[in-house]
This record gives sequence, structure tokens and C-alpha cells, in this order.
Amino acid sequence: MSSLEDTQRFDSRDALTWTRADSTPASLRRFQLDLFTLRGWGTIVSGALLVFLAYILGRHEMMAIGVGLLTLALVSWLLVLRLRNKSKLSRSLLTPNPVVGDVTRLQLSCSENAKVQESLPAEFGPGPEFTGPGEKVYELIFRTRGIHLVGPAKQILSDPLGLVDGLVDSGDAMPVPVCAEIHPLERFASLGDKMLTGDAKFSRSTTADYYDVATRDYQQGDSIRQVHWKATARQGKLMVRQENHVATAQALLVFDRTFEHWHTNGADLRLGIPHGDGPPIQSSRRFETALSLACSIGQRYAANGYQLLFRELSGEQLLQAGSLSLSGASAQAGFEDLHAASAEMALRPPSNVTEGPEILGEGLRKLLLGFRDEPVIMILGELRTDQAAWLATLARSVRHVELFLLVSHPERYHEVQQRLLQTGWKIHFLAANTDINELWSQS
Repeated sequence: MSSLEDTQRFDSRDALTWTRADSTPASLRRFQLDLFTLRGWGTIVSGALLVFLAYILGRHEMMAIGVGLLTLALVSWLLVLRLRNKSKLSRSLLTPNPVVGDVTRLQLSCSENAKVQESLPAEFGPGPEFTGPGEKVYELIFRTRGIHLVGPAKQILSDPLGLVDGLVDSGDAMPVPVCAEIHPLERFASLGDKMLTGDAKFSRSTTADYYDVATRDYQQGDSIRQVHWKATARQGKLMVRQENHVATAQALLVFDRTFEHWHTNGADLRLGIPHGDGPPIQSSRRFETALSLACSIGQRYAANGYQLLFRELSGEQLLQAGSLSLSGASAQAGFEDLHAASAEMALRPPSNVTEGPEILGEGLRKLLLGFRDEPVIMILGELRTDQAAWLATLARSVRHVELFLLVSHPERYHEVQQRLLQTGWKIHFLAANTDINELWSQS
């Protein structure tokens, strides 16, 4: 069992400190002939040369030596491969829901006598080694979200004669979903002046799982089942339960996934987010910042008891429909669903249709009518002046909006900014390289 002192940590930020190079031809790796060492290849070449000369010269003793050398190399190779099949490797993820920038712990176990080296994603470099039976606990720090493949582990094989020495795959690769980075916003100023002050304010009447036990005097028409007998005995008159449904505050988070809003020109740094065995997910630096911002805000609201609704610009749900309960527990669960989905969150496919000024769909506009006095968070990409003017018209019906606009060149958005500042909303114009922590420390 590995001790804490033995735990190795690998950070993908160190990707430039090493170079992975496979000098062995692919044809040899395909048939695992790359396991032969220089001594092994020398033995094979010597044996083949002796067999050839024996055939030319008719020397039987030379033929026997040559065949013996070839047999020796072949037997060593087969035995080493056979030993590989006895090794049983298993891998487990010790950290639930890995997050960008946090430490992710994994454990690789081997039940047989074997020397094992873990295979890490390309940005980490060579993985940890250990000798079984036993297990090895190690730590990874991912710097990008996505579905990262860890493994397959490689068994280090060798023979006593030094003819064979190399790595062969053993076991399967394990996909590790890594969620978007979360910034601890509770350390900084609140999200808006009136949106987050202490616990969530009870502002929406809902069906709930329990009732307030306040009492009142009996009135004609009250059911006998509403009588609070203990209060009746204490007060000396008939008292009934005051059945007030518990309310839970809600907030709406609108997240822009329109491809054209995040890939507008050459100024956007395009990224490929790993997606397991599939092709990388297209993204950009601005979109990654926006997704991290959405998760950070979502966590802050959920921690304060807000039931979050997640919508795209069209009004479609950003996530699958969750629980209908509006308890504090489901509020946290709703955020956790968003955070888990961030590992595979992708932009909408590009569209050739020219956008008009109305960037919000009919479904979202109707939903916003129910959020006149409740928090609405919008996280958008590029925005034209006519779209900003149309968006500003919503201020008449939606008052508490915090709008984050992530653009390539904030200095070019003076007119858009002027239109939006007239709404009375809290507006943030952010560049792609904005540090979210600095944003809140200045709020």
C-alpha cells in the first residue's frame, strides 16, 4: 500500500518540459517485436546469418547453432508475452467529480508479480511505476476540462538474458470526466447589490414537503382536521394550523452556446477539448472562461438556497429536466448536474442563418416574465449593437439582471455598453483573458 509520502503528483502544466517520442517503427510495435533489445536483435541476426552460411557451406553444426540462437530469442519473447497475460490490473478513481485545477487521485492495482507503468494523457508525460502485487496511488492536476483517457497501463517485461525488455499494454483505458473550474466567489463581493445577501429570500409560492406550524383562531368553514389540539388546550379556545406553503427562491441562468458568438475572428484562441476516444470538442478560450464563470455563479447561488433554472438562448433546457422539488437539497443537486455536464458541454453546430436583433427565443422570453423580481444571470458571447438595443427593451419587465458579456475586444463595444447601461442592470464586459477572481475582488 502506498503511503502519502510515496504519492506522486503530475501536473499537465508541465507539458513543455518533456517530449514523447516513439522511435520504434509502427510495424514492430504492431506485432510487439519492439520488445527485443539490441542484444535480442543481435542474437536473431547472428542466428539467421549462421543458418544462411550453414546452408551455403553445408555445415550442419553451424546450422544447429544458428537455429539454437533463433529458438532462444523466440522462446524468450513468447515466455515474456505469456507472463503478461497473468497480470491483472485494475484502476479506480478516488476523487469523485474531478475538477480543473484541483487534485484528482487515482489508484492502480496489480494482483500479480509484475512491474507496471501507468499511461497518462499526453500532456502529463511518463506515468508512475510500481512493482506488484500491490497498488499505486497517484495524483493528477488537469488544466482542461473534458473526458480524459488514463491508461491502458503498460507492463514492463524483461527476461533474465536481456534479450527482451519493453512495455506492453495491459488492461483498458479509463475515461476520466473533468468538470469546468470553479472559483470560490464567496470570498469576494456579492453577485449584485440585491441578489445575494445571506440566505435565499423566500419569494415564490410553491408546493413544499412540509408546513409551517403557526396557529390561528378557528374560523367557520375550517376543517376539523386542521385543529391543533395542543394549541387549543393551551389557549383555551379552538385553534387551527396556519398552513403556509414554504417558498424557495429561484434564479435563472441563461448561457450562450451559439458557435458564432465564440468563434468570431482570428482573435479567438481556439481549443480542442478531449472527448475520450472521439474527436475533440471545438471550443475557444472565451467559451471556457464563460463556462467556468457559469459554474462558479451556479455554485454560489445553490449554496445560498436558490433553485437554479438553466436555459439556452432559445429557451431550451441546458440540462435534462431535474427534480420538481424545490428544497435546498435539490438546489444543490441542480448545480451538481450542471457542473457534471460541463465536462462534455459543447457549442451548438455552426449555422449559416443570419441572426436578427432578437437573440432570445420565444420560450425564454415567456419564461423571463415570471422572473420580474428574481435574479437572472446572462452569460453571452459577441453581441451586435442592434441586438443590445433589443435586449435592453426587456428591462421594462425583468429588473434584476446581471449580464456578463465576454468579447474579444471590449474596447470596441462602447456603443453596445451605452445601450445596456441604460437598463439599470449590472453589466460586465470581459475579455478572454479575464481572471474571474480579480473580477469579483474589484466588484
